Amino acid sequence: MLVNKCKRNVWPGIYGQGTIPEGGGFKLSPHGEKNITVPFSWVAGRVWPRTGCKGEGEQFFCDVGACGTSFQCNGKTGEVPVSLAEITLAKDSNDQDYYDISFVDGSSIPMSMEPLPGTFDKRDPNNKYECTKAGECSDDLKNVVPEIMKFKKNGVTLGTYSACSATKNDQLCCAGQYNVPEKCRGEDFPPEYYKNLKAVCPTSYMYAYDDKTSTFTCRGKGRLSPDYKITFCTEDGKGLDCKKSKKKRKR
Repeated sequence: MLVNKCKRNVWPGIYGQGTIPEGGGFKLSPHGEKNITVPFSWVAGRVWPRTGCKGEGEQFFCDVGACGTSFQCNGKTGEVPVSLAEITLAKDSNDQDYYDISFVDGSSIPMSMEPLPGTFDKRDPNNKYECTKAGECSDDLKNVVPEIMKFKKNGVTLGTYSACSATKNDQLCCAGQYNVPEKCRGEDFPPEYYKNLKAVCPTSYMYAYDDKTSTFTCRGKGRLSPDYKITFCTEDGKGLDCKKSKKKRKR
């Protein structure tokens, strides 16, 4: 289930191995929701929000998250920076689902992902990364990142670049000598840059090898996989109102 809590339209983009649900894209009105069916044992599934879109068919343009110029992404991924929900479903009863909310390539609007009650089997009540909500943030990252990380169009902040793409710093990119788990998630990592972001979004992927506090798992109850809910924007609708805020400042 995809739920739009935003005060504006969102056009979800979808990608993954095998058959692409809904042709890879559709429109979701404010406070709207839509159930989609994904392939059995779906691998490398991705869902992201396209925003500020206009047009139709093959002449479809978005401010954020565009997959070329098509209304339906049909196997194309979204342009970064953009928020991203990722999931790989269990292949058999000995396996489990893996899911997360990723800001590794930047972010656009708040997102969360969680299994629906009654469809999952939580085996360890003390494991906060099993069958719980991924991606909860105490604030919109657009409000807290430094200026260098802000993604803007026409002076309006629409998203955030990742610390890696904004700085090209090897340590922040987990590149060069830092391209090993030991140096990219050791005692001296993450740097202060990421710690500030993780303080706001503690369960979202922020950098490569950030899996320890960002990867969630779950098993289905009487089924291989549970049903999931992906929510765009926060419960009070915040996250996609930057243009409105800009107009207020002009008055």
